[in-house]
Amino acid sequence: MVTTAEPKARAPLTRGRIVRAAVHYIDTHGLAGLSMHKLGAELDVKAMSLYKYVANKGDLLDGVVEQLWLEVENAAAATSDWREGYRSFAQALRETVHRHPNAASLITSQGIMPEPALRCIRAHITAACKAGVPKARAYAWLRTIASYALGTALNDVAWGSGQAGCRPSTASELVRPGVPRDLADVAEVFCGQSDPDAQFELGLGLMLRGISP
Repeated sequence: MVTTAEPKARAPLTRGRIVRAAVHYIDTHGLAGLSMHKLGAELDVKAMSLYKYVANKGDLLDGVVEQLWLEVENAAAATSDWREGYRSFAQALRETVHRHPNAASLITSQGIMPEPALRCIRAHITAACKAGVPKARAYAWLRTIASYALGTALNDVAWGSGQAGCRPSTASELVRPGVPRDLADVAEVFCGQSDPDAQFELGLGLMLRGISP
């Protein structure tokens, strides 16, 4: 007697599943290629089925931003040592951008602050205030550190994709033909020998050491 295996049940659609699939699609194929039709095909459903959970593509992209911030929140728990908490927040933000380079620009371009971002920020601000940091300073310092982390990470991503910038390269790639050798040597050291990870930690350390209640 020949038996046939029953078809594997399809996981039900949810907003979370759709958003996670969108992040994976963008990671794999790039942001420009994302469409509701293509995402539906990835999930093996018709595109119209997605609209029960996301209002439109803009809403979907807002969900992607929320998912990125959820990764930051999960990796950067606040601690009683607020400086270390701020450090972990900056590192988690940078690592999330590096993990999702094709989607990272949405963090700024979508113009939203999703709940995971707000919860994470509130937790770190609360920890700093409990340690005696005035609330206005706690916000200003975390805002500055977040801008630093996000800006350097987006630059890393841009330069890593071949766009112009001060990235590790040989002098011949960094300067125009005919530039004097002594100036080419400056480019070789200043940019060509740069270490983005070490540079980020240096800047972050300087910022954290330089602030006090």
